[in-house]
Amino acid sequence: MIETCCEGLYESLVHELNADPAWARRFLRFLDIEDLTGQRLRRLADDDACGLVLDWQLEFVHVSFHEARCVIAKYHAHCTAPVGWRFGIGIRNGRTLIGVATVGNPVARALGGQGIVEVSRLCVRRDLPSALCWNAASMLYGWCAREAARCGWRKIVTYTRADELGTSLRAAGWTPEARVRGRGWHSTRRDRSNTNGWIDKVRWSRTLTPGTANSPAQNLPSHTISASTLTRTFEPL
Repeated sequence: MIETCCEGLYESLVHELNADPAWARRFLRFLDIEDLTGQRLRRLADDDACGLVLDWQLEFVHVSFHEARCVIAKYHAHCTAPVGWRFGIGIRNGRTLIGVATVGNPVARALGGQGIVEVSRLCVRRDLPSALCWNAASMLYGWCAREAARCGWRKIVTYTRADELGTSLRAAGWTPEARVRGRGWHSTRRDRSNTNGWIDKVRWSRTLTPGTANSPAQNLPSHTISASTLTRTFEPL
């Protein structure tokens, strides 16, 4: 909270912070906001409601499979939580978890047994100001590719709906390689959801050099999802 000697000075200060975010960032650093919070300030950002929020540096964090499933089940736009994974990662802004990614075996049988893994889910929260999640999806896609290379895989793939641009994937160095016709996955031998199955998709890929990437999973801060973490909001300055 910012305290001033009078209401008029407070309103003037808030107006100046909103009018010049660069000055506001320098002002907050002058007040030792980073030392007080233990977080690195990236910028002051628009909260999508005519206000400002503190936007911290994005940071990768360990998450368990159960934790990742909880986030995906609650926040993913059109997919349910995966039933398994090989590995995954979370990303946070300050101390708030804003997204997760899970990597598993390819869904398409034709891609199995060829040294390929698939980003089965990538979920960035949509209930937070969009500025706080800026670049999070690209960072998650990049991390998944590096970790897959470190583990010895030669290729990584993922799918987007045909009506999605794939901007985050392009920024992370992925390329579109095929358009996949929508179809249902339900069969008499295995009951599967067809909720998102009938929509045409684009398969994206990134070729890897196995074992060459340094492990990005080392020395990551631990993280446990709590109810307060999932419901925490950012208050305007």
